[in-house]
Formats: sequence, structure tokens, C-alpha cells
Amino acid sequence: MHKKLALFPMTRDMCALARYRSLLQGFELAYLFTTHFVSDKDISQIDGGTVTELKLTEYNTNDLSVCDVLFVDYDENMKNLSLYIEVIQKAKNMGKEVMLSRKLINKLRKESLTWPMDTPHKIDSNVDNLYEIRVPVITVLSQGDRTDQLAIELALRGYFIDKGYSVSQVGTHEASRLMGFPSMPNFLFESRDAYDKTLKFNHYIKELTEKEQPDLLILGVPGAIMKYNNKLLNGLGYIPFVVCNAVRSDLQILSMYHNIYNTSYFNEVEQYGFYRLCAPIRLFNISNVGFIPNLSSEIPIEKYLDLNSEFVINSVQNDIDYGEYYLFNALDYESAKQACSAIEDILSNNVQNMK
Repeated sequence: MHKKLALFPMTRDMCALARYRSLLQGFELAYLFTTHFVSDKDISQIDGGTVTELKLTEYNTNDLSVCDVLFVDYDENMKNLSLYIEVIQKAKNMGKEVMLSRKLINKLRKESLTWPMDTPHKIDSNVDNLYEIRVPVITVLSQGDRTDQLAIELALRGYFIDKGYSVSQVGTHEASRLMGFPSMPNFLFESRDAYDKTLKFNHYIKELTEKEQPDLLILGVPGAIMKYNNKLLNGLGYIPFVVCNAVRSDLQILSMYHNIYNTSYFNEVEQYGFYRLCAPIRLFNISNVGFIPNLSSEIPIEKYLDLNSEFVINSVQNDIDYGEYYLFNALDYESAKQACSAIEDILSNNVQNMK
């Protein structure tokens, strides 16, 4: 019997989880908890994507009582950590299983709230070499937070599974465990040498693909690929650097903030991908979020701009010739499906990549 799952609060990533609820493994989505000011609204009110008819519910203990599992994420618009602690404690007192996102754990900084172990394979980190990963690899990268990266990962998973491919996958978000695949292993976030992390992640993926024997590997890579400026460092792009050097990709997708781009910009990003991340970047998700940089304060971002898919798609379907670059919007179902089909064509045309 499937466990009844509640999500709190509804962040952009949690909306992606709800949109691709058919991919849940052992869970049935029951409640989408949020704050009162957007309750009883469609989740498209949060992420700006295609309307789903999935309604948001104001958090309450009566509805929580009928659920088995509560997954708690961190929302930048809810900075009061005492609220998260209260919700988590109530769920635990009710005997509910509680799962937390890594971002929330980092915010809480409490030893009692440790993340679960998610590296099921024995890794021989003493072998000082990189193994070749003999399976096609799609890597999903991002320009920063709130760029709908999880939605891309789930769209890819759903498409290729529906097409009959066996898929191995490692995701950016801990909620991916609800879909039957692990999030990035914890050692990537520890204070250790990048060289050691690169070797260890390569061996981890080698173990994973040998065990599962997939037709395709999808890697969702947390963290931005580069710093925005000296105030907004984005982790300096080190985790993407480690992952991409550990496992070379056959196709890289970059999820970006909405803006008006031209081919010169994409040429520079492609070259950055080639020299820094071991493969050129030619597919770009234009997310439903833009932001206004704050140049006169210590706070690097003044505010995010939430958009909708229709506006974003119209803004990129103009007279600009993007050449060999493919632009799409992951929160519009048709646009995401067309992008997945294009990706399948790219990999299929390289016969040695596909089984």
C-alpha cells in the first residue's frame, strides 16, 4: 500500500514534484500544504507553469493526521525557522515520518536533524583513476536557485521511462528519493579536497551503473555553474566542476534565469561548458524566474521576478536566430516534451550512445 504524502511548504521544486506525481515510488500525493495567502489556488500560482487543477491547502494538523509522510522543504519567503521546527515537531509527535531537504537542514543547523544516508554502494576511493561510464549521460546544470531544475530532471525521467528506456538517475533535490532515485551523495557537500570528491563520485556512478545496467543516466547537478559576481558567489561553481569532471556528459542542459539572450551569449556559455565542464552546452531551459541584481547593497539580489510559461515562451519565440542552440520551458508540458524528443533524437543519432 502506498504511503500518503504531504508536502510543506510548496516551493518551486515541490511544484515540480506535484506535476510529476505519477513518478512517485511507493507514495500517493495527498496534501500540498502552504501558507494561507495562496491556499485553494492551483500550483501554477507558484511556479507559473501549465495549469494542473492541483489545489494548495493551508497547513493544518487535521489534514496532516491522515498522512503517513511529511516532506519539508525550505522556502526563501518563509525565513522564520521556528515555523519549520513547529511543523516538524508536530508531525513527529503524531508519529509521522518526516523527510527534510538539504537546504532546510543547512538552515536549521541542528545535529538532531541529520540527513539520511543516500549512498548505498561500496566505494573504493583508494583507486586513483577515473572509470569510463559506458552509458549515455544527460547532465542538468543551473545558473542558480529557483530555475526549475528539478522539473527538468522529472520531465526527462518521465519521458524516457514512458519510451521504454531503463533510466538510472541522481537528482539535485532530496525529494527525488520519493521518485525512486537518490539525490547527490553527501560527500559532495563535505569539506574535503575536490580531487578526492571527483574520484569518489566517479566510482559511485560506476557502481551505480554496473548495478542497474541502465540505457541512460540522468545527473541533476546542484549549485550554479559559476559565480554571478563577487557578492553572489554561487559556491564558485565547484560542485558542477567536480561532477562534470567525474562523469563526462554526452549532453548538457543549462537551466537559466529569464532574460533576453543572443547567440553571442550562448556561444560564451557553450565554450565555458566545453573547457570548464568537459562538454559543450547547447540546450537551455529558460525558467519562469528572472531577478533584479542589487548593485548598491551587500545583498546581491534585490528581488526575484516570478513569470509564467506563456510569457517566457513568447519572449524566446521571436525573430532572433539561435542557430544550433535549443531553448525551451520546462514548466510548459508541450515545450518540455518537445525538448525531451529533441534530446532523444540527438542521442539516437549517435548510434554508439544508445543500446
